[in-house]
Amino acid sequence: MSGTGLREGTPELRRALAALFGIGLATFALLYAVQPLLVPIGAEFAVGASKASLLVSVSTAGIAVAVLPLARLSERHGRARVITGGLAAAALAGAVVAWAPSFPLLLGLRGLQGVALAGVPAAALAWVAEEVHPAVVTRVGGLYIAGTTVGGMAGRLLAGLAAEVWGWRGAVLAVALAAAAVTAAAHALLPASRRPTQAGAPAAPAGRDDGRRPARVRLYLVGGLGMAMFVGIFNVIGYRTSAPPYLLGTGAASAFFLTYLAGTVTSALAGRLTARVGVRGAVLAGLGGCAAGVAVTLAAPLALIWLGLLLVAGGFFVAHAVASSTVPRLAPRPSAASGRYTLVYYLGSSAGGVLLGQAWDMAAWQGTVLAALVLVAAAAVAAAGLPRRSLPAR
Repeated sequence: MSGTGLREGTPELRRALAALFGIGLATFALLYAVQPLLVPIGAEFAVGASKASLLVSVSTAGIAVAVLPLARLSERHGRARVITGGLAAAALAGAVVAWAPSFPLLLGLRGLQGVALAGVPAAALAWVAEEVHPAVVTRVGGLYIAGTTVGGMAGRLLAGLAAEVWGWRGAVLAVALAAAAVTAAAHALLPASRRPTQAGAPAAPAGRDDGRRPARVRLYLVGGLGMAMFVGIFNVIGYRTSAPPYLLGTGAASAFFLTYLAGTVTSALAGRLTARVGVRGAVLAGLGGCAAGVAVTLAAPLALIWLGLLLVAGGFFVAHAVASSTVPRLAPRPSAASGRYTLVYYLGSSAGGVLLGQAWDMAAWQGTVLAALVLVAAAAVAAAGLPRRSLPAR
């Protein structure tokens, strides 16, 4: 990438920062609004933890299936158009979800919602890589990831609290309406693309990419394995805290999602950490925080469980922010690389939700923790093979 693009201190960059934060917020609020509602939804439709977890997994699978086609679509028709159009469709699907009369139909609607949401991760980080000056790419990408943490937290918290008053259907509808309002604001703020898309650009010479492909694959694995651990842990925590000796209600249990605030802070600071210790050091530091947090959740007191989840969120979003912001910079076609990262990331989310749900069904929280630690260890092995010094951008 050349040295042009949106620079620090410009009105266009400030608008982009606000828009990307809102885009991340709305996307993850819609995607994970059902997570704190798995217990009451499961009770209504008489399904267990592993089956109820499919409500999260089917949406992330929808993203995985659609992300590469939508990445190509964004090259032809513009990143911003695909981002905001996908968000609007997902908000509409979220409103329809609230009226689903059966569990199979609910699963189908959640899958369609995931397909609609796929346009956002397919294009957002590619937009950053193409439109923002290289000096602030990691910072801008990190703020988008920070928006996803706020959205993940706010969607879950709003849904959990609203469910206490209006039930899970009213909670899903409330999140959809809030996300629609944020989407409208983001559409107004996101600057139009000033660069030609990559669809017609000549491919980079094969030799030019040889040193970067292995690093990208390792970063894909970090995202997928890390997300599998993260989603699985937060899927199952509601089952742990609603059972004896805690017996927490949906609203009280949703307070655990406030731990996402740690990820909001750490993802926004990921660029500074990377500048000091490099991509490999930053990713390994984040995964180390995840492992420590998962281990702490073995303790019985609620305060220590909360602390453990705080460490998990803070560590995971460091690793994710660094990996997802670095991948498009190491590729001849940023949207394709970002799409592949997103594909692996959400495949991990889909698999992790089911895997850790089964671990809970088989061996309660101890089994969940063991499965989570295995996933973190595998991600660390992948990250350990990254170059000591960051590769230069393409």
